[in-house]
Amino acid sequence: MEENNVDFSQFVEKVLSRVDIVNVISRYLPLNKKGKTFWGCCPFHHEKTPSFAVNEERQFYHCFGCKESGNAITFVQKSESIDFMDALKIVAEMAKMEVPKFRRSDNNKPALNKEKKQTLLSLLRDAGRHYHENLSSDKASVAREYIEHRGLDAKIVTRFGLGYSQNGEEMINYLTAKGYSLADIKEAGIAEIKGDRYYDVFYNRLIIPIINNFGEIVGFGGRLLDKQSHIPVKYRNTSATPVFDKSKIIFGINLLKKKKQKENIKYVIMTEGYMDVMSLHQAGFDTAVASMGTALTQQQARAIKNYTTNVYISYDGDSAGQKATMRGLDILAECGLNIKVVSLPEGMDPDDVIKKYGREGYLKLLKTADTLPAFKIKVLKNDFDLNTPDGKSKFTVEALKVVAKMENPVEKEEYLKVIHDITGYSMDALRQQIGLSERKIEEKRAEDVKVMAEEAEKKTETFDEAELFIVASWVFGKPFISLNDDVYTYLTVNTLADVYNFAVEKIKLGQKVNPSVLYNVTNGDVSKIINYQFKVGDGEAKYKACLAKIKSKYLLKEKIRLADEYSATKNSLLIVQMGKIDQQLKELKYGGADEF
Repeated sequence: MEENNVDFSQFVEKVLSRVDIVNVISRYLPLNKKGKTFWGCCPFHHEKTPSFAVNEERQFYHCFGCKESGNAITFVQKSESIDFMDALKIVAEMAKMEVPKFRRSDNNKPALNKEKKQTLLSLLRDAGRHYHENLSSDKASVAREYIEHRGLDAKIVTRFGLGYSQNGEEMINYLTAKGYSLADIKEAGIAEIKGDRYYDVFYNRLIIPIINNFGEIVGFGGRLLDKQSHIPVKYRNTSATPVFDKSKIIFGINLLKKKKQKENIKYVIMTEGYMDVMSLHQAGFDTAVASMGTALTQQQARAIKNYTTNVYISYDGDSAGQKATMRGLDILAECGLNIKVVSLPEGMDPDDVIKKYGREGYLKLLKTADTLPAFKIKVLKNDFDLNTPDGKSKFTVEALKVVAKMENPVEKEEYLKVIHDITGYSMDALRQQIGLSERKIEEKRAEDVKVMAEEAEKKTETFDEAELFIVASWVFGKPFISLNDDVYTYLTVNTLADVYNFAVEKIKLGQKVNPSVLYNVTNGDVSKIINYQFKVGDGEAKYKACLAKIKSKYLLKEKIRLADEYSATKNSLLIVQMGKIDQQLKELKYGGADEF
């Protein structure tokens, strides 16, 4: 157990010193060692040729494509789509360390943020338990009848922690009696204000807890039970809160994590709704999960990839469901997931299929699921009238765009035959047309690469070379640096100033700087500092020349400022000050400011 009230930055540094970034990242993607560097395909953008480098010596990663870089904690944070404190918790567990309570006095304020988050999570946990207890009360007969009507057994009720909200006041009174403030209850997404009264937004609903991959309740879904209600919305989810962002959450991922701890997960079934997930679990498909709304996000796709690379999409069997499916397919594919689409009967969802055809009926649908290109072509067939020349030609152009994206030539040939069978166009004509599609795709890819490079360039700060050399010298503890040097005043970029201050404090304590920690020292891009390559001959002479140069630049700017002020005020004292600056500049020139 770590000591309470410890320094936040020191704890982060200790965690990073106890884990190997190569081992951490290898849990998420395969890495191959070439020389001293480990390489892999970047998990943060789609690429075929590995440009994602992991430096074991300095404990950081850097993508030469999208310019993402960081340490073990920031990698987990981005991969899991979670906040820094949750990522710290995961990496600390890898290091067999427990995250302690931090001092409130730390500059980066993690204690206050963590305390607020912990309050909300505790509140939501207590609310979830009480909702679940309410399900056994006399007033919850309508909820129990609904559960029975949906065919859910007691094991599923317990597994998913289902509950019931009796009315608008009961939960509010319960939570305030436990010491929670009305403001916190509202911030947690349970209460809203009407007039001067707080009320439970989930009243008269079956409660479905939404649990993250840490096993923490972060929100709720509520299914309306009163058929006579004036409220038109059948389902209600927790609104965005400090602990709940539906674009990052997957319903059922906590159960997925538990299963993976026991066995390998062959595939995940992605559905639209809570009831679909619970019905599939009851039928034995215990890797079913649901997106929080049909628009899948990259964060959700990356979260799924942490458990498996094989995903069955099982959305509703109607045209709207198919369109929603189509939007999510490309996001999943871009994250490197193998996708199959389950074709459900028109107007049915997975829950309907389980009820009507049972486990075996749904299993047959899984076995006959379409590959991604097959599904896209099937949807395109329904979008065009193939009985007309215009409809058939437009279908062919769009279908060939799907085939043109394939990398496997054998697979390409098979799908060309499929389009040939549908349209009757000759294989030669199709091959000629696909050549046009492939050229357009390559042009689009080239444009995307250009845009990505431009975006990456925007992320990269421009550092003065002299300032960069000086700060890198401090970070890597070069023997020619001195605590007597006045450096901070002359640094023009906040990132460099932040890193310099951090390095100075470490050196004063007789400690070395861990380069990977710099990602937590400043919000700026530190990759150029960590990646800095000292050349042969980069020694004390160059350091002094760089120091003289940045001082000269600072003094010249100061002289211009004084000259402008003199023009406005005619204050003769400013002339004296400018004279002193001229003398300093002359001394710096003879001291080597022009040598670098």
